[in-house]
Amino acid sequence: MRVTFPHMGLTWVGVKHLLAEVGFDVVVPPPITRATLELGAKHSPEFICLPFKVMLGNYLQAVEAGAEAIFMLGGIGPCRLGYYAEVHREIMGDLGLPTRMIVLERDNFVSEISQAVKANGHGIKWHKLIPLVRFSLAKVTYLDNLEAKLLRERYREKLTGTCSNIFAQTVQAVDAAASWADLQQTKRLVSAELEQALLPEPSRPLRIGVVGEIYMLIESSVNFRLGERLGQLGASVTRNMYGSTWVREHLLPDLRARQEMRRIARRCRPYLAQRIGGHGFETIGYAVDYAEQGYDGLVQVLPLTCMPEIIAESILPTVSEDYGIPLLTVTLDEHAGEAGLLTRLEAFVDMLNERRASSRIGGELIAPSAGY
Repeated sequence: MRVTFPHMGLTWVGVKHLLAEVGFDVVVPPPITRATLELGAKHSPEFICLPFKVMLGNYLQAVEAGAEAIFMLGGIGPCRLGYYAEVHREIMGDLGLPTRMIVLERDNFVSEISQAVKANGHGIKWHKLIPLVRFSLAKVTYLDNLEAKLLRERYREKLTGTCSNIFAQTVQAVDAAASWADLQQTKRLVSAELEQALLPEPSRPLRIGVVGEIYMLIESSVNFRLGERLGQLGASVTRNMYGSTWVREHLLPDLRARQEMRRIARRCRPYLAQRIGGHGFETIGYAVDYAEQGYDGLVQVLPLTCMPEIIAESILPTVSEDYGIPLLTVTLDEHAGEAGLLTRLEAFVDMLNERRASSRIGGELIAPSAGY
């Protein structure tokens, strides 16, 4: 059986390895481009959120390349993610492309994969499947950790673009890694490269916390490489969401991930007493967390019409006012342009630098509203 899945940040590396190792012929969707978005938007409801449209574009391109079945994540609550698989299935059926959807939920993650493997004419024991899941997750975790490090430290690179080049090469190397030894070797080589690529760390860099809807955060081809752009503008960037953390929080029993979720819930509760679906709760909680750590600014990234993030967007100005931390809200859909976003990011970073300089000489600047 030829199977595919949507691009969601760097998770494709681990998903590809896992599915290939259990006997599937894996069709990785082409990298997301403007053509992917336009194809998905053409066949999607107009007011559905951007991730839905991009994923549909992934599926259509993968089916054109020969995919017969699609692995997709499910969900519950107010976020529309839980409806994606069914609506995608209906749309593709209407287009004459009947495709099997294999939806993975928290309660059926391992069992659903096991059943799909059997349907594919293969058999796999649980004691063999679990190490494959661990290694596949380790690949994604390493890439996520590396991306987080580069977001924090890109502002120190000696030559602009070096960190991005190292990262692109590392993704290829991790994708090709077939064993733990291969992965460890890649880690050693990358660590040595980064040591040569970065300047000494300044005493106190400009720090920006980026929060928002998970897909818009982890899929750089959709957010116009927002974190990378901020780093090139001289900011140290911290992001609250990665694909591997989502897996540990929602699909696998991970005590530390659950403890972190409870910690962020405590940060959020003064502003929002209950969960609202999606990652609106985490958006508020991490915004408060970054503000309490003394970050210089916050950026919220969300897709147009995302209800949980719209609720969070309405609360964040209060967080901004309470902690005196500037806030920039970035709302994206298929009509968004890279040039306009870059202009807003440049203005935001300039304002943060001026604000810091003013505080050093005893001046005072008022934090902008969420519409800055």
